[in-house]
Parts: sequence; structure tokens; C-alpha cells
Amino acid sequence: MKGRFALNGIDGLYSTGEILVAVQNGTAPERVMIFRLNHSLSEITSEAVIERASRTLGDPTHGVIVGTAFYYIANSGWDVIDEHGELKPGAHLSPARVMKAAL
Repeated sequence: MKGRFALNGIDGLYSTGEILVAVQNGTAPERVMIFRLNHSLSEITSEAVIERASRTLGDPTHGVIVGTAFYYIANSGWDVIDEHGELKPGAHLSPARVMKAAL
């Protein structure tokens, strides 16, 4: 089904079996998604949200699949830094947070 799934803003794409895990930090809201593929791996058949617009999710980035889990950096901090590498007015850095999601 063409155009059914939002695939824009993908910063990282990871695969295992018939699953694609996407880190979408170029979208609003930022999110981490699971896209299931058909058996021939040629079409997305469904999607599921791992995390979207939650209090633990800042600007997600980098991930890795280990066994049946996906680990990712949930708050890279890029969303609170301006184009000159300075902290945006009123913004606060938070400690790095690595999240784990079962696949």
C-alpha cells in the first residue's frame, strides 16, 4: 500500500528478519518505530511505535539490535543545541539515556 506509512526523517535504519527498526529524528514528533515487512521483504505491511513524544525521548539517534532487543540513545541532545553548537536559551542538557525495546 503505497504512501500508507510515514517513512520520512529516518536517521537510522536497522533490520532483522522481517523487521525494520527506524529512528526518525527528522520528524515531528521524533519517534522510534518498527516496520514489519512481507515475506519477500519487498513491502511494509504494518508499523508499531516503540517510543514517540514521551518524556524520556529527546532527539533519538544511533541504535543496535542485540538478539531480540533494540537499544538506542533516546536523548542525544541535538534538539537543545543551536547551529553554532551553543545551548539554546532556556534549554537544559540531560544525562544520556539508553533505552531498550523488545522486538
